Amino acid sequence: MRLKILLLCLIIGGCGIKTKNKNKDFSDFNYNKQQYTKKSFKADELNVFDFNTLVLSNNANLEYNNSNYSFDINIKIRKNKKILISGGFIIPLFKILIEPDQILGYQKIDKTFFRTDFGDIYDKLGFTLDFNQIQNILTGEPLNEIISIANYNTYEIDKNLIVYEYVDDEFSVSLFFDTNLNKLIAQEIKQIELGRELSIYYKDFKETNNSMLYTISKITVNDGKNLINLYMSTNSTDTSDEILFPFEIPNNYRKIKF
Repeated sequence: MRLKILLLCLIIGGCGIKTKNKNKDFSDFNYNKQQYTKKSFKADELNVFDFNTLVLSNNANLEYNNSNYSFDINIKIRKNKKILISGGFIIPLFKILIEPDQILGYQKIDKTFFRTDFGDIYDKLGFTLDFNQIQNILTGEPLNEIISIANYNTYEIDKNLIVYEYVDDEFSVSLFFDTNLNKLIAQEIKQIELGRELSIYYKDFKETNNSMLYTISKITVNDGKNLINLYMSTNSTDTSDEILFPFEIPNNYRKIKF
């Protein structure tokens, strides 16, 4: 599998073993607007996950169109500075380093590497994503920077589910919050006319670093031509300050275009 396919899934990529499809027990939020009850909700009271350094060790399953792949994935984040993603089996088969001004990655199977910026993500998805927004996706926080929160309408879908929704002529953004947990549980960005979508779902929260962090997630990417579903289940977390971020592109690797 080409590395850039998985990079569409928010800079999470690599090669995996092809597997049979499994039931992931995730459902999209299909709701009737006419049944909304408008309600106020204070975003500044959210249970935000606070950290300096974070490591998430995950089992991942990728559905790419009609194919399925499984692999291990390790995500390291030094808040607001760098994100290192590696994956494979026993030993890393790929690594991706995300910094505020660039994205680098390499893959051992075909000995290739790339260097790009966040503009390429916009070219592929049609959505503007920067370093902080990718960081928020991986830590389960809202993408409030996409549009000012003041432009959202707020609705109560049921007793414990609130949605922020913004719609204009080009795209829609929906942010779903569990009022019991006071946490974000899903966010969806869609360009309906172009058939593009970026949706992220979180579930099975547990206390980590004196806050609540998801342990299961689903990322859906549709670029208008390909459909990607990435499921991740977290095996362990680490928030110690001694975490290292080793990254070096090996010699004799061939540069490829993102």
